[in-house]
Amino acid sequence: MRSAGNTFRPGFDEAASPNTRTLNTQGSVTSLVGAQSTSGSASLKGKLLSLEEMIRSITEEMNFHKKEVQILRSEKDTLENVLNMKINDVRKSLMSEINRVEEEMKRHFSHQKAENSRLQQQITQLKGEKTALQQQLLALQRRISELESQVGNEP
Repeated sequence: MRSAGNTFRPGFDEAASPNTRTLNTQGSVTSLVGAQSTSGSASLKGKLLSLEEMIRSITEEMNFHKKEVQILRSEKDTLENVLNMKINDVRKSLMSEINRVEEEMKRHFSHQKAENSRLQQQITQLKGEKTALQQQLLALQRRISELESQVGNEP
């Protein structure tokens, strides 16, 4: 069990003393006390060898992670290039689609304008015919009136 004053930190050995705890890049604990002899005293040479080994392993891991970072950057650049190409393709296809739709709308507008003009001419023609028919109706009504007045006035 942990004591109340000890907070859990992954990768740290709780049994090691605070002065000798180290964390390597893989999350495991390396203790500088591990190089001590069975009598409990640590030799300077043992500590140096342990430190050198730790430095080598950390250097190897740093180099490994640097290569991973380079690979990830390369993948990121590749993905950005692919996405930019896809964006450009989509942009081109959308622009061509917009142009096609605009041309089609222009054709429909010109057709509608011609149809509106034709209908307006028919309306004008029908109004003229209506006026002519109204004039003929008035003329016929006058004639009927005249005929009725003549029929009633016969000698």
